[in-house]
Amino acid sequence: MVQCKKCKLFVSTAKEDTIKCKGGCDGILHKKCARKVGLKELCDDCGNKGSPTTPRISLEPGNVTVEALLKEVNKKLEIVYNIEKKVQEMSDRIDEYSERYGELVEFKERAESKIIALERKNVYLQKCNVALEERVEMLEQKEKEKVIELACVDELEHEKLDEVVASIAQKLDLETEDIEQVRRVGAPKKKVDTELGDKQARARPIVVTMRTKAARDQWINKRKTRLTNGAIFGNNNQKRIYINEDMTKFKRQLFWSAKNQLKPTYSYVWFQKSNILVKKSESEKKIYNIRSEEDIKSLIENIGNTAE
Repeated sequence: MVQCKKCKLFVSTAKEDTIKCKGGCDGILHKKCARKVGLKELCDDCGNKGSPTTPRISLEPGNVTVEALLKEVNKKLEIVYNIEKKVQEMSDRIDEYSERYGELVEFKERAESKIIALERKNVYLQKCNVALEERVEMLEQKEKEKVIELACVDELEHEKLDEVVASIAQKLDLETEDIEQVRRVGAPKKKVDTELGDKQARARPIVVTMRTKAARDQWINKRKTRLTNGAIFGNNNQKRIYINEDMTKFKRQLFWSAKNQLKPTYSYVWFQKSNILVKKSESEKKIYNIRSEEDIKSLIENIGNTAE
């Protein structure tokens, strides 16, 4: 019977739960009391000596032979070889990952350069697109320089537009020789059924094309003259007829957007010489020209800042 070197309890060397310290002291230990260092099971004293990972050849002095020594050395060399092999595999793997990382960095740099180039090209194309839109708008508005719009003129069944426009020209003391074309625009609108009976559909505007811009301007100069449907059709309809400059689709949408968003702060919103103009009141001298939705947003922001 001997004592466990660590817990000092008596143990039997015949039992399987005991081991001998491989650190050279040949101490007996319970398996649970042994300290595993690397591939060896040591006692605390041997485990604290030197580097625990240093391989040591432990042979019983009485049984040392050349064959046993070579066998033990071969075991240690095999362990070293396996470690070196794993280290080399890890080194090769690290080199591979390093190369891949370098490729990814290069790809990222190329991608960033392409993205920057595409962003610049996108900005350029956006500017070109805006310039083209402005050019198209200008050309469309140029075509409107000889055109007027007569709004709120009663639309009768089997009407003769040439005679209606000639009657309006006569009432305004204007000549009809410069009139080139007369037509209503837009899809015909149906009557609306109500509890009080059929409600007359809103009349489509009449577009009158002149031969010259000067002739168009003569009609525009009469826009403030009050002229009613009764004066043209000989009835009691006192609904006023309006003479307007004809607008492009873009300008028409922008005009109504300005009216809906800026009123009542800006009491006057009108279209004159292909420009959408607004001002706050009759006494206000400053007039704003609306060219885009951004101009409307800017004026709305000014309204908010003034209110604060």
